[in-house]
Amino acid sequence: MSDVGTNTCWHCLVGETLKTLLEPVDIEVRSEVPVVSAPPKADLILIQRKSGGWTKKQRHLLADGLWDLDADHILAELKITESLNENSLSKLSVYDTLYLEAAGLERHQLASVAISAVTPRDEFIERFAFKPVGPDGVFQSQPHWGGTLRLILLNELADTPRNAPLKCFASRQEERKKAFETIKKAGLFQISLAFGRVITGLRRLLMKGSSTSYEMENATPEHIIQVGRDWLEFMVECTPDEELFAIPKLKHYLDEFKHQSELKAELEEIQKGRRAEAVKTLQRLLQKKFGPDLASRFEQHRHSASLEELETWTDRILDAQSIDGIFQS
Repeated sequence: MSDVGTNTCWHCLVGETLKTLLEPVDIEVRSEVPVVSAPPKADLILIQRKSGGWTKKQRHLLADGLWDLDADHILAELKITESLNENSLSKLSVYDTLYLEAAGLERHQLASVAISAVTPRDEFIERFAFKPVGPDGVFQSQPHWGGTLRLILLNELADTPRNAPLKCFASRQEERKKAFETIKKAGLFQISLAFGRVITGLRRLLMKGSSTSYEMENATPEHIIQVGRDWLEFMVECTPDEELFAIPKLKHYLDEFKHQSELKAELEEIQKGRRAEAVKTLQRLLQKKFGPDLASRFEQHRHSASLEELETWTDRILDAQSIDGIFQS
């Protein structure tokens, strides 16, 4: 692999992909992980269940090598454009120890995982005593610091829906292509609009070349999402209406959008009415207590006042000794 694209925050892109995938099922994903009580932060991804044990629905969305872990916290170091090496494993061992202490966890509550887009040589696997465990592309070793260390090789993972979001970052283009096709066929775009935009943006950029192409240089989650949004809007604009409305579930999404828009308009109308009534009530009470001349001073406040401010001023009328005491902040 070349060094082009090494300025890209890959753990941010992977983190955003997993965040939009897993947050709907109550799994927290962070791409900035404090391994000590003060800065610096390491380039890691933290996958953490928010409460209780892992549910069947949550495990269904986690890739091979992750879904069968029972730890509350999963600390993952990613290697996307760089090859896995001894230094990488050494750093992960340090991160593991520091995060364990910083988060106040017991050993069984934390699992550390190395995720590599590039497949290392067999000699590397043998040297560090990684043994295959279960699914293709998943290895495990017993490091000297305790616990277990998982190794997930993206190129080797099976072509299944649960693996596809991570396999989008595999080093081999044919594996990325299969991953994007699997996401499409499995209907994973329906998970959320945010996930759909991220995947669409990644596909537009990653399938043009490699993960080290110049278009991925300095790519950010915001850029990926914008590319996805622009492409989806372009597709809608270019698709004939009869084809567009024939797309399964599109009518459902349009109806839902229409319902949300109508509901928002209704709430705004209710809020507008409540505000008008609050202005009328406050103006009448001011006239009764201070007379019409002083009450006219309310005019300079009424147009910019929020409903909450109007209600607060009304509550002050009984105790206020002067009209200035009502409008004071």
